[in-house]
Amino acid sequence: MNGQKASRPSRRQALKGAGVVCAVSLVLAGGAILGGQLLTDKPSEPVTAVQPGKDPSLEALAGAAVSGGPGKDGIPSIDKPRFVSARDAGFLKDDDRVFGLEYRGEVRAYPQLVLVWHEIVNDTVGGQALAVTYCPLTGTVIGFRAHNGVQQLTFGTTGRLVNSNLLMYDRQTGSEWPQLIGTAVSGPLKGTKLETVPLLWTTWKQWRAVHPDTEVLSTDTGALRSYGSDPYGSYPGRSGYYVKGGPIFPVLATSDRFDDKDVVIGVRVGTERLAIQKDLVRKAGTVRATVGATQVEARWDDRLDTARVVQRVGDRWEPADSLDSMWFAWYAFYPSGQARS
Repeated sequence: MNGQKASRPSRRQALKGAGVVCAVSLVLAGGAILGGQLLTDKPSEPVTAVQPGKDPSLEALAGAAVSGGPGKDGIPSIDKPRFVSARDAGFLKDDDRVFGLEYRGEVRAYPQLVLVWHEIVNDTVGGQALAVTYCPLTGTVIGFRAHNGVQQLTFGTTGRLVNSNLLMYDRQTGSEWPQLIGTAVSGPLKGTKLETVPLLWTTWKQWRAVHPDTEVLSTDTGALRSYGSDPYGSYPGRSGYYVKGGPIFPVLATSDRFDDKDVVIGVRVGTERLAIQKDLVRKAGTVRATVGATQVEARWDDRLDTARVVQRVGDRWEPADSLDSMWFAWYAFYPSGQARS
């Protein structure tokens, strides 16, 4: 079904219905009163329809942006991230989820319990500007860097969503970027695609065991947040929004191939797309596929209990452009792609 239309509650209303809204409201600078960042009842705008089976155009995606609740920068990015050593990260429990980064000789862990309240970390890793982004509504975490020839960019949250996915803006030009695709859909940089840097979903215990020298994003963010509580549910034990129901906000295309909240590994090679059920990789150990004319392999990493995806480039295997995503979100952006289960 495409161009889905339904009543569109605010994020706060929908999460209240799911029983997962944080009980503590915070009064923030600027006078906004947020129930864990989610307090607004502004109605969403209508969503633009797309042709069945065709990926939505940049124009369709721009037209599909709806209010997610908080206004622009209402969910504040972390622009001066502070890090602590593994032994000083006492705020993390063994089964807490972290997003692991291995890049330019540096190793960092970004806790989900921090990013759920901020969604964007404007960081510098190995001397390069890198945006670490997380959308809890779609379960997507992606690192972004600008291509050569594109100015360094820093990002904030627009307060709007496309296909229930975080819509970012860059502070240098004001262009707007759906996080899942990393391509500007409006503004001076429309059509520009960011380079992606893989981040790995794992637990703090597993990441710490493999990388005892890791740095960890601190809860010392300068913002008042209830770190350790999650307004959407829980990943340890999997509860709330993360496992129940469909998307809160309208999407441009839907598919019942998998359950909406099933986790797939999305792979992008050139203009071709493939979604592989993550559980399939866990069970099989390795899943091989051809995307376009390129060989790819999704390999299970037992130490981190997660999947890594590589692609064949000449006689070498190199990291592929891949990410974990809830199925509904991946399909909403890429209805023309392939799927493996």
